[in-house]
Amino acid sequence: MKRAIRPTTEARGAPEDVFARHEPLHIRYAPDELIFQAGTYAAGVYLVVEGIVHESYVDAIAGGDPVSTGLYGPVSLIGVEMYLPGGEHLHRSSCRAVSQVSLSFLEQNDFEAALEMDEALQSLLMAHYAQRGLLLARAVWRSQLDPAGRVQALLQDLACLGRPIDGSRVALPKEIDLHRVADLSYITYRKAKQLCRALDGAKWDGEQWLLAPEACTNATSNSA
Repeated sequence: MKRAIRPTTEARGAPEDVFARHEPLHIRYAPDELIFQAGTYAAGVYLVVEGIVHESYVDAIAGGDPVSTGLYGPVSLIGVEMYLPGGEHLHRSSCRAVSQVSLSFLEQNDFEAALEMDEALQSLLMAHYAQRGLLLARAVWRSQLDPAGRVQALLQDLACLGRPIDGSRVALPKEIDLHRVADLSYITYRKAKQLCRALDGAKWDGEQWLLAPEACTNATSNSA
């Protein structure tokens, strides 16, 4: 039976509330579990409710190794590449759970029906594309820095996934460890461990990254 989608006239609300209006499925993934893979059929769109998701991209024509495009946290959309030109209802990227992840999922037909009538959902989708464009631009910019600069800039970008502590620092989730930072910075684990000792405003305490204010402020003046 076709779901009845009512037009949205109320305030836009939080992203999870916007999704909840359309009766999504609720799905959980364990750490390192694959959510979807590039080249497979895009069955629908996901909203990250809890946890962290790692996205990587493989050029379907040129091939080559996957390129990490970044990490997504709560209230992020994933799986919406099918709506970009030439999407052909296939995933262009792969997404994998970094931590325990909780997702809301709308099947493709339900998402498209909701999108036609729900201005809040339209705004959420447009905001995602803007965020993703910035994320990709920052990833390209970081790739041109030296190893120390790549790690510093990456930690600045990931600060939004952390939680404030001591009133002056941000602690990143423990799942964002040295191995994860090394992978996202395209350096070896040994090099990441060496660099972390010399970083200004960022410290690896053996369990998690602790970022001081100077490391948590995006260096917009240096961005592409």
